[in-house]
Amino acid sequence: MGNFINAECPYCGRKFAEGDDIVVCPECGTPHHRDCYKEHGSCANEERHGSFEWGFVPPKKGEPAASQSAANEQNPAACPNCGVLNPAGARYCVGCGAPLGSFGPGGRAGGPTPEEAFREERERVFTQAFSGTNFEGVSPKEAAQVIRTNIEYFLFRFRSFASGRKADVNFSAFLFSYFYLFYRKMYGLGLAVFIANTVLSIPSLLLNIMTIQEMYVEQGLLSRIIWNVPHQEELMVFALIASVFTWFIRIGLMLFFNRLYYSKVINTVKKTRDGLEAGGAAIDEISYYGTLRKKGGTSMIIPIILFALLMLGSFCIAGWIVTSPYFTLFQ
Repeated sequence: MGNFINAECPYCGRKFAEGDDIVVCPECGTPHHRDCYKEHGSCANEERHGSFEWGFVPPKKGEPAASQSAANEQNPAACPNCGVLNPAGARYCVGCGAPLGSFGPGGRAGGPTPEEAFREERERVFTQAFSGTNFEGVSPKEAAQVIRTNIEYFLFRFRSFASGRKADVNFSAFLFSYFYLFYRKMYGLGLAVFIANTVLSIPSLLLNIMTIQEMYVEQGLLSRIIWNVPHQEELMVFALIASVFTWFIRIGLMLFFNRLYYSKVINTVKKTRDGLEAGGAAIDEISYYGTLRKKGGTSMIIPIILFALLMLGSFCIAGWIVTSPYFTLFQ
C-alpha cells in the first residue's frame, strides 16, 4: 500500500496509513477509505470524471497491494502490475491503482476496441451534458446505462418527457414496427403488436394466395386452381379494414414509442435499484451499472429469428404450390 501512504482520502481528508482498507475508483484511479466510499456512495471526484485522473505511483517491488474484495469477479481483468482481479471496463486497478489501459475490459489484451472507446466517450459526454436533469428520480447516467445505443437521441427526448411532453416522433418504430420493439427489448409490447399484425394480415394473406394461383394458371404453371379461397368479396372488405388498423398501429408506435420507451427505462432503473436496496447491503456502483447494462441495450437475436420464421412461412406457401400435382413446370 506504499503507493497510497501519505496521500489524502478525497472524502474525509485523512492521510492513508499502513493497514487502511482502501478501494480505488475504477474510472479515475482515486483511492478512498472503503468506509468513505460506501458512505459517499460513489467516487468523491465523480463530477470530474472525463477530465481528471489521479496520479498513480507504482508500488515498490514486493509491496502488498490493496484488497481485491471490491472487484467484480464475473468479468475479471487481472492487473498487469499486481495481479488483482478488476471489474470489466475498469480503467484503474481497484487494488494498486495502476492504469489498466493496456489490458482492457474482461482481461482482453490491447484495451477496448475503437468502437467501445467511442461509445464510452460519447456516453460520458452526453451524461455530463444532462447532469442537471432528473428523470423522475433517475439520473441521466443511470438512464444511459439502460439505453446504451443512440444515447443522445433518447436523452434529449427524455428531458422533454420529464417536463410533461406526452408524444414524439420515432420513424424507426413506424418503419420496423414490432421488429424495432424487440430490438429495444420491449418484448411484451412487441409480442402484442406482432400478434395484432399477424391476425390483421390473415385476410390479405388469403387473397394473395388466390391471386398467386390465378397468375400461375394464366402463365401455365398450374393446370388448375389448387384451393379456391372462399368468401373473397367479404375478405376484401376485411382486408381493407385490417389495413386501416395496421396503419393506426404504425402511426401510434411512431408517435408514442419514445414515451413508452422512456417509461420502460425509468421502470428498469427503479426496479433494479429497489431490488438491490431490498438486499440490505450498500449498492455497489460497479455491479449496479453492470446490471442496468445487461437489462438494457439492444438485441438483434429475436428480430433475426422472427424474420427467419416469416421467410420460412413464405417458403412453405411456395413449396405447397410447387409440390402440387397441378404444378406443370416439373412434369
